[in-house]
Formats: sequence, structure tokens, C-alpha cells
Amino acid sequence: MRRFLDTLLASGTTTCQAFTSSSPVSTEELFEEAGKRNMRIIAGLTGIDRNAPDDYIDTPGNFYRDSKRLIAQYHKQGRNLYAITPRFAFGASPELLRACQRLKEEHPDCWVNTHISENPAECRGVLAEHPECDDYLGVYEKYGLVGPRFSGGHGVYLSNHEFRRMSASGAAVVFCPCSNLFLGSGLFRLGRATDPEYRVRMSFGTDVGGGNRFSMLHVLDDAYKVGMCNNTLLDGSLDPVRKDLAEAERNKLSPYRGFWSITLGGAEGLYLDDKLGNFEPGKEADFVALDPNGGPHAQAWHQSLVAEGARPRNMEEAANLLFGIMMVGDDRCVAETWVMGQRLYQKP
Repeated sequence: MRRFLDTLLASGTTTCQAFTSSSPVSTEELFEEAGKRNMRIIAGLTGIDRNAPDDYIDTPGNFYRDSKRLIAQYHKQGRNLYAITPRFAFGASPELLRACQRLKEEHPDCWVNTHISENPAECRGVLAEHPECDDYLGVYEKYGLVGPRFSGGHGVYLSNHEFRRMSASGAAVVFCPCSNLFLGSGLFRLGRATDPEYRVRMSFGTDVGGGNRFSMLHVLDDAYKVGMCNNTLLDGSLDPVRKDLAEAERNKLSPYRGFWSITLGGAEGLYLDDKLGNFEPGKEADFVALDPNGGPHAQAWHQSLVAEGARPRNMEEAANLLFGIMMVGDDRCVAETWVMGQRLYQKP
């Protein structure tokens, strides 16, 4: 756990919502180690009681009991925040989901963190396990879990109707492009989630357990590529019937929108934008100092592939610099990571 948190800091991540496991000690260790660093962490015991190896599942009764204890011990203690965490609806019986519902009713200020619509097989499996529901989101709605402070990871195969319901309820989706590409899950519809009429709160994530990257700069790199693929699918060049130029354009991830998405936008998705995400007076001093010359170097000239050392003189040059960091940069661009006004990481 120490290595995990130290790697987050070295990658430029100050705040994290994370899954632990179905063993209470993993949640305890995460909160304890985060507390030593004064990092803001959202996490909770993972609930799963079906469709998993025996070593990973537990009973709904044990999940409820252990979650109650962990909430009392860690929720809002220091900077810790607790998330009621059914791993996903495919691994949750009605009894487990009722335990989650009961926890949410008893602790309405807790978060809810889960997976949703990650791949087609999972979507089919969920409806087979919960045939009374019309779609994946409907399972969580049935048990009163969807609303503010609800995060559904992935959302690759959410329908238009599900996006609209998430928007109306104040729920958030977590876009994990590195994982979605690594596992071949599919292309998240960024342009649909950002429909101005039904905009869904959104955070970007690494899903490092299912992906291959820690750095949010890598996430922006892959998010841009996912968006460009979706742009082509909707610009009419492949299928005129699916042509939607407005949504196609919304799939393009500009550098400003990209960096907003992993700072203030991510905080908004987690309902932490009153505390984090920018430098407004009174907010918690969590921030990262980036070095645009710290990324990959062209060996022959010993120069950065991102920048040539000059400071941007206007907004256009700033955008170009940020785009270079977003496309070529990695954790070597992280010069310092500060948490609550304390520098916890400095690049060697």
C-alpha cells in the first residue's frame, strides 16, 4: 500500500477514489497509509458474493457488518471519505445490493463507487442476473444507489437513456481509456456524456488494476485517441446514417478541456469541487508542478520532445504546450506533488 500511494504521488495524483478488495484489512491499510500522507482518499470495502473465485467472495451479512465498522472508523476522519462499494452488479446478489441500499440509507453522506457497462459480456450477464431490470443502470436505481456521489466506472455501453438518467440524478461516470483500450472493452462515448442538454458529471481514471498506466497524463493521451476514433464514427464518413456532427465535435479533447477534466472537472465528478481542483481561496492546497522539459528526450539533441525551454507568451502557446505534455508527456513531467500545502514528492 505504501508503494501504491507513493507511486500515485510520483505520477502527480493527489486525490484518489479506489477499489480495495473484499478483505477489510486492505481498506484499513489504504486509509491508514493515506492518513500518514494527509491525502484525500475515497474508498471502501468491496462487496462481491457471486460470479467470482471463492477466495474473493463474502456474504452480504459480513459485508454489511464490516462496512458499518469501517464507516465508523474512517469516514470523514482526517481526509478519508468512505464509499459503499458493490464491485459490480454482475457480482452482487439482490441481498448484497439491499445491504448496500441499507448502508446508503443509514449513511447518506457516503459515496457509492462501482462499475457499470464495461463490456458486452458483463452487460448481458447483469441482465441475466437481474432480469427484472431493463438496463444496467436500472439495477443500481432499483436499490436507491444512483444519485449525487455515485460513480460508475467505465460506462462504455451506456445507452442514451441511461446517460440522460445519470445526468438528471447527478450521478457521475468515470472514463478509463487506458483500461478500456488495454482490455479491448470499447470506446467510451465522450461526446454523448458531454451533451450540453444532458451533461453527465465525469471523472477520468486509470483503473490501474485493469489498465497499464498510473499517470493521468497517459489517461489524457488515450482519452484524446478514443475521442478521435469516436469523432470519425460520427462525422458521416463511415456511416451517413449515424452522422451527428455536434456529438462528433464533442469527442475532440482539447488540452484545456483535458487538464480541466483531471483537475476541477474530476473534483466536480466526485463532489469535491468545493474543496479541490483549482486555486480559489479557501480550497485545500493539493496541486502538481509540471516540468514540460522533463518528459521524453530526443537522444541526438538532448532536447525535450514536449518543449524547447521557452515559456508560453500567450494563450495559444500555452495550449500548444499543454497539448504537448498531454500527448508526449509522462510521469517524468511531474516535478513536484503537493498535498495540503506540503511537498510530498520532488523529482530526483
